[in-house]
Amino acid sequence: MESLLSCLQVVSSTAQRVEHENRLVNQYTARDFTPFRFMAWSEVPSTHMLAFFLNPDETHGQGPLFQDIFLQHLRQLPVVGPRLPHARWKVEAERRHGELGQIDLLLTTIDRSFSICIENKPRDQTIDQYRQLKRYRKILRGRHQEGYLLLYLSRKKRNPDKESLRPRLRRALKTSGHYANITYESFILPLIDAWQQAVYPEALRTFLRHFRYQIEQWLNLPSTKPTQLMLEQEVVDKLATSGEHVRAAITVARSIEQLKRTLREKLVNSLADPAIGLVGEEHWEWNGHLDGRHSKPYLLRRVTADTAPACWPWGRFSICVEFDQGRLFYGIRFDLSNWYKGDASQAAWPAGTSEQLAGEFAGEPSGRPTEWWPWWRWAGPETEQDLYASIADSSLVKTLQQEVQRLVKVLDQFTATIELQETAATKLPIA
Repeated sequence: MESLLSCLQVVSSTAQRVEHENRLVNQYTARDFTPFRFMAWSEVPSTHMLAFFLNPDETHGQGPLFQDIFLQHLRQLPVVGPRLPHARWKVEAERRHGELGQIDLLLTTIDRSFSICIENKPRDQTIDQYRQLKRYRKILRGRHQEGYLLLYLSRKKRNPDKESLRPRLRRALKTSGHYANITYESFILPLIDAWQQAVYPEALRTFLRHFRYQIEQWLNLPSTKPTQLMLEQEVVDKLATSGEHVRAAITVARSIEQLKRTLREKLVNSLADPAIGLVGEEHWEWNGHLDGRHSKPYLLRRVTADTAPACWPWGRFSICVEFDQGRLFYGIRFDLSNWYKGDASQAAWPAGTSEQLAGEFAGEPSGRPTEWWPWWRWAGPETEQDLYASIADSSLVKTLQQEVQRLVKVLDQFTATIELQETAATKLPIA
């Protein structure tokens, strides 16, 4: 235990010293200032940012420079590269194509003979829409026959969901050069570096550097910020001088996942309120249904000890908390099935549910409803390090406790209204 405490003390004192030195540097250079701090950042803004640089007519003033460098990088991909025509390309972002869907990013040659479709999936757990890439392929083939390329842009290497593009078809398209998986880590970040090196205006160079930092932080990729690199190297140098410190550091590293789980449970237990029957637990069956599909969500339900689950006040509704790569989101969830242990039934939420719940939070930002989430929103810090620290020091708990109290009132009133409507419907006379 003494060696562990000593190790933590070394890390803490080194971090404090580097942070102090960085504050002094910032007074003269402002190197940590970034406009991205004031931007609501997610998949859609990242798509529009890429589209901005790829469009030769945009106000960056560099003409086709960024587009040319992007295509140079694409041409280095095996099989895909030789198929790309040397031409000027029109760029469209988030454009809807009728019933076949909305393509994140579409580059089309001026003569309309070839298109590059980019599906932006930055979060590892984000689920593809049903037949999403298959529908996009249908759009492209209808316009260009075989003159197309599907690019699946992900955080790290991954395949699209099989419901989006069947594995056998994906493999065939990859072999023919019609499909490729590119990543933020190995393609976009090096691309941004190449853009930064190629431009002369200092304003663009600075912005591109911070664009890279934003992606690193947002997707929990290794940081290239000078302060972070300095801190990591100095901590390693300090720990490497002592065998006891090395052993302690490895012990800490092995405990990280358990630490995060403990903190998640601490958060949910702090939000539960047994006095009103509000009980928190990890879902017994399903993984997450927004972005956190590889981890189980935590539910807060109103339960009554003397009645079966089917008679609980909120029924299939619950207040839910999910975690996704260092981010947390919460809201009102509806379990279509398996809403208690042993449940084999299925049900959809009552008509108008999403609209009614949205009305309770009129004017407040929220996520787009899904079949499992009538209402939800993001909360807390956007990095894993800051998120779990805010749970440990209880600052996030205090914020979410107020939100949970609001959601309890909303669900109490909403489910009571549904029950009255159902009771009235059963008493209608038969014609």
